[in-house]
Formats: sequence, structure tokens, C-alpha cells
Amino acid sequence: MNIGLLQILLFAGCIQAILLATYLFFHSAIRGSRLFGILLLLLAIHLFLVTNDRQEFFMQFPHLLHVTWLVPSLYGPIILIFVRRITRYSLKSSLVEWLYFVPFVLLAAYHMPFYLLSASEKQAYIADFALSVKDDFGLINQLVNVLHVTFFSASLWFYNLYRKKILNYAASEETRLLWLGNFLWINLAIVCVGMAVFYARKYNLPVVGSIYPYHFLGVIFLIYWSAYKLIRQPAIFQSETEEGGFAEVSEVPSTQEAARPVTEQQRQLAEGIKKLMEEERLYRTAGLALPDVAAKLKSNKQYVSEAINLVFGKNFYDFVNEYRLKEFTNKLDSQEDQNLTLLGIASNAGFNSKATFNAVFKKHYGMTPSEYQRENSNVQKTKIK
Repeated sequence: MNIGLLQILLFAGCIQAILLATYLFFHSAIRGSRLFGILLLLLAIHLFLVTNDRQEFFMQFPHLLHVTWLVPSLYGPIILIFVRRITRYSLKSSLVEWLYFVPFVLLAAYHMPFYLLSASEKQAYIADFALSVKDDFGLINQLVNVLHVTFFSASLWFYNLYRKKILNYAASEETRLLWLGNFLWINLAIVCVGMAVFYARKYNLPVVGSIYPYHFLGVIFLIYWSAYKLIRQPAIFQSETEEGGFAEVSEVPSTQEAARPVTEQQRQLAEGIKKLMEEERLYRTAGLALPDVAAKLKSNKQYVSEAINLVFGKNFYDFVNEYRLKEFTNKLDSQEDQNLTLLGIASNAGFNSKATFNAVFKKHYGMTPSEYQRENSNVQKTKIK
């Protein structure tokens, strides 16, 4: 690949980032979309400057020099706030989130004397381009690398906390969870490669250092991958019309709630729910959610949730998944559907993915489905003997 082709790819990444940001700003009502749009615009600026990282360009546009020293310090705070939005730890701006930008403000203040230099002064500095490039690897930019690691570690912490809290998630929650995890790990990989290239150039390690600026192809991949996922899977983000908190993931009722008397209306509603599960086998519906059950019973999701909590002592997803697990283990124990894989049997029982199935199964039985199958196989052999 020659540098001409690389410049074309980097510029194409700029255009794609701007187009996707425009879509998110003006044609999307999903939560966190504007934050993601801002991130994409910053990436577009960064890619444009990397595309034109030549002495002649900065001699012509001297005030653009060292903008890339400051812009990256915004990535970490924006991504962390973005993660907080789509995991709904924080639905609105808070003082804590504004504090995330303190490093950016301090860096801006530190660099301000340089940014305020006249064009001629900057051109005189650029005249010794080798010296200006050497300044790229100073202590301040090394601190920016520390910021990247800190903010991405915090983002992954929120992600893992979210992942544990919504173990029994609906299809939309699973889509969001998988996308968020992939997004963060791809970003982390890009940061790690970027840091390796940074220090290789600083200490004149030619093999790794020569990767610059090709490692920005990872950023282009992230932009195009995000465009594909966000357009094809809008459920990744929380809809603006949805309620705050973890959507439809109710907790097991507290002692006080469990002590509340169950009304006759709630008992009748619970009977209707039980009938749907046992006679119509509604649990087999992949991605089944409270509104689906409520619609079947001509009720609303709050009443359905309360009836399940108070009568059965479980939250909605525990209640539904127990029916799915029972069907799965019954078929496995009776050796029905032997032509199907474990995932195939689970899918027929209503689980919509391997990740969901494995997580729920292990939580309930304390072992993986494969381990359960092996134990079941040993029991069957013992019976035959």
C-alpha cells in the first residue's frame, strides 16, 4: 500500500465519520446519539490532520499545528459519558461528568501560549519540521496516553457492571450489550497499538514505528463498523421514550413488597400468565418482554410485573427463563431432538442467543449446558447398566 492510497482511505474515513455524525444529529432520537456524533466529528478532524501530516500543509495552515495534541484528550471523557448514557447509569449531565473534562481544560490552558502565537511565529517553528515532530513525544502527550488508559478502564468497569446487572436481559438489551462490549474492546485495541507506535517513534524503534500512520486504519474500521451497526441495529441505544433505569429488568421483590397482600385481581392475572406459559408456551417466543405478555392479557406491563413479583416471587425474566430451562432439560433428559445441537434445543425453547442461554443456565444450575449434558449422559448409562 503506498501513501497515496492510505491518504485516500483516511480521507474516506473522514467523510464517513461526518456523514454518520450528521445522521445521528438530525435523524436519530436514540439516547447518546449526539455524544457519539461529537466523537465522530472529532475523529474526522483527527483523521484529516493525520492525512495531511506534512510540513508544506502546516506551513500553509500553521494554526492547525498541534491541534492533534488536544483533540485526543476529549475521546476518553466522551466515550465514558456515552457508556454511562446507553447503560443508563446517568441519563442527564451531572457535575461529575463535567469534571471528566478537567484534564482537557488543563491541557488547553497549557498549550494556549502556543495556539496564540502568530502565523509567522508558527511557520518559523515548523521550518525545523524534525524538531516540531520531536516535540510530539514530550511528557504532556505521554500524559494523554495515561488519560486514555484511565478513561477506557473506567468505561470497561461501567460496561462490566452493566453486564452483571442485566444477566436476564431481553433481545434489545443483549444487542446493546454485545455492541457496547465490542465497541470498547476495539477502541482499547486501537489505543494499545497507538501507544506502541507512539513509544516506538519516540525511541526510534523502526519496525513498530514505521506502522505510523497505518495504524489509523483501525480508526477507519471502527467508523465503518459503527455506521453499519448503528444503522442496522438501532436497538443498540436506549430509545428516548423508554423509562430510565434498567429497562424491564425488575429485581426480586423486597421483604416489604413480598409481605404486601395479593389481591384477587393479581391472582387472576397470575393465572392468566401461567396459562400463557404452560398452554400456549409463550416463553418460546424469542425476546419475549413484559409488554408482549401484557398485550396478550389486555393489561399493562406494570400490573403483569407486580402479579409475577407478588404471586410467584420472581422477576419477569427469571419467571420466563425457568420455563425455557425446564423445557430444555426435559428434552435433554428424555433425549428428544437428538438431531439438534444444544443451542438448537435452547433456541426452540425461546433463548435468542448462545450468550444469553449459557449465562442463564449457569446462573440457575451452577454449571454449563455441556457439563449438564455430560452428567446427564453418565446418569443414562448408569440406568442402562
